[in-house]
Amino acid sequence: MRNVVVITLLVLGCGFASASSWTFGFESGAGGDLYCNYEQFNNNGSFGADVYQGEDNLSACGITLGNATIAGFGGSITAKAGLPAALKGVIYGDNLYDAFSSYACGCSIFTGYQWTVATALKASWKKYGWLGIAASPGYTVFGDNYGFLTASIPAVGKHNGKLTTGKSAK
Repeated sequence: MRNVVVITLLVLGCGFASASSWTFGFESGAGGDLYCNYEQFNNNGSFGADVYQGEDNLSACGITLGNATIAGFGGSITAKAGLPAALKGVIYGDNLYDAFSSYACGCSIFTGYQWTVATALKASWKKYGWLGIAASPGYTVFGDNYGFLTASIPAVGKHNGKLTTGKSAK
């Protein structure tokens, strides 16, 4: 029995030791406007090296019921078909629309809307570091948004530049 406990602790310890975590703020493509949400996610080695999980932190947006859940895979996109940037990093799904809708009504809402983000895993002011697309039920992509990843994250009452909401796609 002791061997099982020791082996379990070693496996857990190694898993945590190899974990990588990221936190980035979203700045608008025009620069200067910091969105009120920010990404916090990690890769702890579960399910393989290219699986990521975390949350889209909404606390600076005034959301008090919780954050949006994100989960995704390592991947890349090219700047074909009018996309504003080529990115290599993580592509994840985000239930941002459900989180905002649930907060607005004080209940649990499934909107059916999907927000998907490609993020570059490094802050840069020289090239775009994130790109998001929104889709509605019926498989219609109805909007996109993109910008720079920043190491600055918003906080209620304290942020760099104008604080804007990231709850809707442009």
